[in-house]
Amino acid sequence: MVYALCFVPVYAQSQYNNYIEVDAMEMDYKSLGSNIRARRALAKMTQRDLAEKVDCSERHIGQIENGKNVPSLALVVGIANALNVGIDQLVYGDLANRTDYFIQELVTYTEGFDDKDKLTTLSMIKSLIAILKEYKKN
Repeated sequence: MVYALCFVPVYAQSQYNNYIEVDAMEMDYKSLGSNIRARRALAKMTQRDLAEKVDCSERHIGQIENGKNVPSLALVVGIANALNVGIDQLVYGDLANRTDYFIQELVTYTEGFDDKDKLTTLSMIKSLIAILKEYKKN
C-alpha cells in the first residue's frame, strides 16, 4: 500500500504561491542536501542552529545534507521555513528563479525598514545601476 503512494505525484506550494510537482521517485536527495547546506550557509546558520529550529538532531541534518538520509516532506517544509526559502529552491536550487531570489534578498535585507528607508534604498539601487551601466559602456 505504501509503495503505491510513491507513484502519486505530490504537489507542494512554493513561496511564490505556485504549485510544483514533486515526483518522489525522481527526487535527487544529494542535490536537495547540497541545496539545504548552501542555503543554511547563506543564512549563517550551523547545522545545530537549523536542527534546533526544525526540532531534529544535528546528525540528522548532516545526513540529509550529505544525501545519506531522506527527509520527510514535513521536515523539508520546516527546513524551508527556517531558512526563509521556498521548497522549490531547496529541491531545484537557484535555478528555480534567480530574479525571485534577488527580490527575496532585498526584502530580507530591508526587513524592519520604514517606507521612507525603503524608498531611499530603492533610489540608491537605481543610482548604482545607472553607474554600473555607464561603467560597462567604457
